[in-house]
Formats: sequence, structure tokens, C-alpha cells
Amino acid sequence: MQLSADKGAEKVITLWITLAGVAASSIISALAGLITPWLLILTIIAGVITVVAAIWYPPEYARYFKGSFDGYAIRATTGVFIKKELFVPVKALRTFELCSTPVQRLFGCRTVILRFAGGAALLPLLPAGQAEKLVSELERIEDCDC
Repeated sequence: MQLSADKGAEKVITLWITLAGVAASSIISALAGLITPWLLILTIIAGVITVVAAIWYPPEYARYFKGSFDGYAIRATTGVFIKKELFVPVKALRTFELCSTPVQRLFGCRTVILRFAGGAALLPLLPAGQAEKLVSELERIEDCDC
């Protein structure tokens, strides 16, 4: 079973980047009104950074997010700036969860949380079908005690 991000993940990331950029621009603009109009230059810079990040980052995230599940272990590679390789054997799993925010549900994404002795790992923004299939496979393996 292959795991990868799709257009829904790109939309969720784009929305969060846009909201962060609007909030930053609003705060800087408010400070410009209180302190000095020269801070409006920072508002322009924040706007440009927001637009560039919203266009560039989401497709890069989806391109680099790759994973697989072969019945014995979950493998995934994530990260654009900092690469993270995840390897979790099924035997090491204690619990697993499927969760999503309202924005993720709107765009058909889910996050799978894998808990094991010593920590936890996230598989964020998986397409709903892949996430549900992964969890059902993990439940099946857990039930049969393979």
C-alpha cells in the first residue's frame, strides 16, 4: 500500500499559509498605524513572502511526502526543508489514531498518529481513503495477532 499527499493536502497547507500571512500583515499594519508608517514596508514584504510560500511550498510538500505499508512496517519520508524518514514496525505499535481538523475534513484529509514505546509519529494530511485503509489494515493485523 502506497501513501502520498494529494491536492487536498496542498489546499490545506495553502489555506494555513494564507491565514498566517494575513494575520502577520494585519498585525504589522496595525503597528504601523500606532508607531510609524515605515512599518508598512514590512507589510509588503510579509505579503510577498506569503504569496511565494503559498505557491511554492504546498506542491513541494506533496512531492516529497512518500510512504508505504507492507504489512510489517510503515515507512514514510516527509519534509521539504528538513527530511524525516520514518520507519515503524507493526510489532512496535502500541496504539494508532485517525484524526482530522474541520479544515482537513473539508478537503478530504486525515492525520494518522502512530504511538509506540518511546514516542509517537504523525502521518499528516493523508487522503482520507489512504488513511482509513491504513488504519483498517493495522486493526486487522492487531485483531489477528499476526
